[in-house]
Amino acid sequence: MSRSVGAKVFVMPQTKAILFDLDGTLVDSVPLWIEANLRALESLHVVMDADSFLKEIYHAGLHYEGILEKCAIDTEHAEQFYQDRDNRFADLLRKKVEWTGKAEKTLQLCAARAPLGMMTGSKRRFVDAMDSRLNLSSLFTAIVTRDDTGIKMKPNPYGLLLLAEQIGVAPAACMYVGDQYIDVQAAKNAQMSVCLLTTKETPGGAEKEADFVIDTIEKLVGILGY
Repeated sequence: MSRSVGAKVFVMPQTKAILFDLDGTLVDSVPLWIEANLRALESLHVVMDADSFLKEIYHAGLHYEGILEKCAIDTEHAEQFYQDRDNRFADLLRKKVEWTGKAEKTLQLCAARAPLGMMTGSKRRFVDAMDSRLNLSSLFTAIVTRDDTGIKMKPNPYGLLLLAEQIGVAPAACMYVGDQYIDVQAAKNAQMSVCLLTTKETPGGAEKEADFVIDTIEKLVGILGY
């Protein structure tokens, strides 16, 4: 499979496994994540709007410690924020999370042709909360979460390499599909091809290093030749 890039031709090795990010790529959970954070911040008298959180925290890839520093939350309130935010998010996922576009149908079509894997920066409890509503785990050969990667989160390639090992496919024969720049970076660091799904939560410029770019998840099937 190949595509033209200026005067060059990009040649992709045969894709033997398709790996996916979760939040924002397969499920529309990013607005719920932002809501959980904003409500938890409000309980500590920190006010931030959703757009600011998206640009200054989510796009920046800030995790727990980064949010505390960005919002100048005293460490004595850290555990309160952490537990409150996570509990709110898990509850929202169980009640409200939905597939992104035609993600479920796309996964079903892809699963009929190749093993699927998921590597997400979300905790296992969040994946389980989504699973209770969408039964998404039934479509994957293996799933790697933050519980498995610890501090080795994207753009570190550790999680993707671990996922490829669990599936039994060489990294170079895997394609990773995600919606953020750190997804592109992680795939490149793992020597995998990468397809970027652009959404309203995708930062500008993220597509520059991607091998393929799509604006709806169902277009992945055409890229793979299915």
